[in-house]
Amino acid sequence: MSRFTEGQYVSWDHRDGATTVQITAVDRFHITYRSADDHREIVNSTVFRSLSEKTADWRPATEEEAAAFKARYRPGPENWD
Repeated sequence: MSRFTEGQYVSWDHRDGATTVQITAVDRFHITYRSADDHREIVNSTVFRSLSEKTADWRPATEEEAAAFKARYRPGPENWD
């Protein structure tokens, strides 16, 4: 099972700083997350790479990173047409 939970803020480091996202769903084979502009992505396990391998560089976000995410977060528009 994943070491992450729904609603948790996680970050991963890169050359220009860190990316922080909020996890929206977790199951055995998938993790879904959203960015501060409400863009959603799915990380899937495959026969070639496990979910643990794909999220190996993820870490729980610091309080400052989570606060910055919450300050920037804007829900995307809903289109019911």
